[in-house]
Amino acid sequence: MSDITTHLLLPYILASQAQKHVTHNEALRLLDAMVQLSVLDRTRTTPPASPADGDRHIVASGATGLWTGWDLNVAFWVDGVWMRLVPRPGWLAWIADEAAFAVWDGSAWDPVGVPQDVSDAIFSLVNAVDPTKKALFSLSGITTGTTRTFTLPNTSSELAILAGTQTFSGNKTFSGSLTASGTVTVSAAAANIGTATTTAIYGMGTGTTTTGVTKTVNLGTGGASGSTTVVNIGSAIAGAGGSTVVNTPTVTFANAVTQVGMPQANLTAQLLGLGGATADGYNRISVNTPALLLNNAGAGIEATLNKAAAGNDAGFAFKTGFSARALIGLLGNDDFSFKVSPNGSTFFDAIRIDRNSGRVELPEPLHMPSLPAAPDPPPAGKLAIYARDRAGAGWLDVQRPSGRFFPLQPHFGVNRIATWAPSTSTTVNTNGMPRTAVGTVATPTLATTNLSTSMRRWRVTSAATADAVAEERSAGWVCWRGNADGLGGWNYVNRLSLTTLQANGMGFF
Repeated sequence: MSDITTHLLLPYILASQAQKHVTHNEALRLLDAMVQLSVLDRTRTTPPASPADGDRHIVASGATGLWTGWDLNVAFWVDGVWMRLVPRPGWLAWIADEAAFAVWDGSAWDPVGVPQDVSDAIFSLVNAVDPTKKALFSLSGITTGTTRTFTLPNTSSELAILAGTQTFSGNKTFSGSLTASGTVTVSAAAANIGTATTTAIYGMGTGTTTTGVTKTVNLGTGGASGSTTVVNIGSAIAGAGGSTVVNTPTVTFANAVTQVGMPQANLTAQLLGLGGATADGYNRISVNTPALLLNNAGAGIEATLNKAAAGNDAGFAFKTGFSARALIGLLGNDDFSFKVSPNGSTFFDAIRIDRNSGRVELPEPLHMPSLPAAPDPPPAGKLAIYARDRAGAGWLDVQRPSGRFFPLQPHFGVNRIATWAPSTSTTVNTNGMPRTAVGTVATPTLATTNLSTSMRRWRVTSAATADAVAEERSAGWVCWRGNADGLGGWNYVNRLSLTTLQANGMGFF
């Protein structure tokens, strides 16, 4: 016969045993520890610092110290020492800190009272404070033969619902697809939607819109007067690439938008209208503005008008009521020209500059206003041509840098071309001019004390006979202003003469 009981291993009192009360008390102690077994916890690996008599613990795996080797056994503090109770299969223990039962199956303590399958028709959660508040779960939407697993996050939070209105507090992370058919409001000061660092696609308002229905996607539309809203699209990290595609045919900036900054952007557009102007297929850039400024931002500034062929136009049109009045540019050829029009359909050439030589052609007469006095002299190497008012009539004058000016007639007609000029000899040089003379006409070099020191003069000397006439005659000739006969002119007769009362008298002209 064994000295201990079969199941609880309690000591028997033997027939010849002395001090039977010791064995009896030991059996009572074990019964007190095992019957109606209740432990404080099952998470400790070392004994508590100040246990109370009768405290029991299920030792957790990895025990150390006085509990070394007692993993999953029951530690019983009695009479100032720890007693080890080795559980046998079927032992039932109440775990106080879990408010639950656990049963020893020979290798582990398993929870007791948790059914494997509970019908959703009878399973409900009841609020601990108000039992009228209940929650039911329906599994009717799960496919036949399918088991769905729901994993709770390691945080205190709210259950998300797919219909109705719900408020979430704190941070929420959705690792899959989030589809909302109603209103999703995020009131947090900072919220992120789409935080994947790998290839990802995020959609807002991507559903197919029914014909005749308007879909509105709002970004940053709230705000009070004086507030600032910043909407960032695309990565702002240096070196990060990307593109923004806008597929809607119309993009409108409201009146509140006063500036669109693109300091380093290349803008590509089919049509561009500014200042309320509307561009079209012909006027692809249209601007309503009181002024247009093109400012030098580099070493220079250049605006280019390029044409594809010499017979095309590259020019500027100046219009009144959208009817052309002046054209400048390369108009129908590669020479630079100016044209004017009274009606927008008939044009007259005003100035044409030959591209090969730079010569300027004026197809029409040049009208110059007559100046009352000579202008300032031109700079060195230049010649000034202008109209001069002489006795109420306009004359064409030429002025040199020295300040000397003289009339210039564009058309000069004479009945005989002839010239004469003083010479260094004692006679007057003539070309094509018949002369008759009484006495002599010469251009001698006079003494420095005479008038010839300041001006070349002609000297006419009478004949040796008293009262004889000394003269130099030339044929008459005619000059016209203008380009045809009858536009004004004069007859001119040159005659140098001297009537003296004595022989060999002299006159200076």
